[in-house]
Amino acid sequence: MDEDQHANSGPSNKSPNQVPQKQKKKPRGPTKGIKSMPGVPRIIEWDHLDRPTGKWATDYKNHIGEISRAKVSILIRTWEDVSQGIKDTLWEDVKREFHITDETKKEVVLKSCDKRWREFKSRLTTGWIRGTRKRPKDEKMPYDLYSYITKDIWKEFVKIRTSEEAEEISEKARQSQSFNIYPHHMGQKSYAEMTSEWQRKGYIPSVSSSSEGSSASTISSSLPSRTCLWLLARSVPDEKGNPYLPDQGTQKVKENIDEWKRKQDEGEFVPKSARDDVLSRALGKTKEGRPLTFGGGVGIKAVWGTGERRSFRRYGDAEMEEMEARVTKRVKDETIQEMNSKMDAMVMEKFITFAKELGVQIPSHMRIDANVHSSCRSGGLDPFADITV
Repeated sequence: MDEDQHANSGPSNKSPNQVPQKQKKKPRGPTKGIKSMPGVPRIIEWDHLDRPTGKWATDYKNHIGEISRAKVSILIRTWEDVSQGIKDTLWEDVKREFHITDETKKEVVLKSCDKRWREFKSRLTTGWIRGTRKRPKDEKMPYDLYSYITKDIWKEFVKIRTSEEAEEISEKARQSQSFNIYPHHMGQKSYAEMTSEWQRKGYIPSVSSSSEGSSASTISSSLPSRTCLWLLARSVPDEKGNPYLPDQGTQKVKENIDEWKRKQDEGEFVPKSARDDVLSRALGKTKEGRPLTFGGGVGIKAVWGTGERRSFRRYGDAEMEEMEARVTKRVKDETIQEMNSKMDAMVMEKFITFAKELGVQIPSHMRIDANVHSSCRSGGLDPFADITV
């Protein structure tokens, strides 16, 4: 099958009987870190969305995880609590190891460090505290596996992760995860890594890198269809190595995608924006909180530009006339109210002056402070009430 056939067909909905049995995965153990290769420079490459790609992408990710676990204590509650000194040390380490000269990549690197550090704490919690994740068969404890975790540190970590506050956070995370009804099957690899692999296999067409001067708003047009990427991420290879959708929910989405694609081809569906595509319609997500198929940390602005972040409503002539009428009436009512208030105050002031000239006794609550101008007085009192002659 050539590239065009792969790209157009996408993962198929074959019978599950044609798919080999899924092998059990081994429990994940400690990462051994990247091997030292003197004289071989590791130069990391970046795509247009600042995602690491190329030959050293896997080494980069492993190294990020290793130094984050080793240099940032698991007793620190959040990434915001990590000192700037430690963050600078992480950045300098990665910059030196992978020959990064662009200082703007510091934020990208530290976001990756944060993500890998949080994932490590989560694995420790689910593997050794909650027991919801498989752990190494030798039953070793974290302080036996990791030199930077002592028994005292582990004891304190268990205390933190079993606190009432931690339980509330964990419950919110479980509720959030329950909405992920279409899980991917990419394992530990990212969309950026898998995209290169899918291109090599011919599942999606290869794309040439655009120039450095390309704007963010044109990035989506230079990337493979995210609809195909979404399906490939949720596929597994069948007995012939072709992508197959094993989950019934995802198969249903594939049917919806085919229907919306037909509508688009026949002109029944015309996307209103880059975000309003076949995938968003098939999933029923016309307002995505983050762009799908680009990986964590990639925001809407980076993919579709600032124009896609917010939509501005356009009013018709009839709506504009109605709005102008409402505003005019409100201004008129407020003006009349203010004028009436001033008139009341002026009448009251004249009346009291005239009463004094006649020697009429004025009640104390009706007396006006001589230092206050009449226009600042509020009316509303009956000028003839409680007057005695």
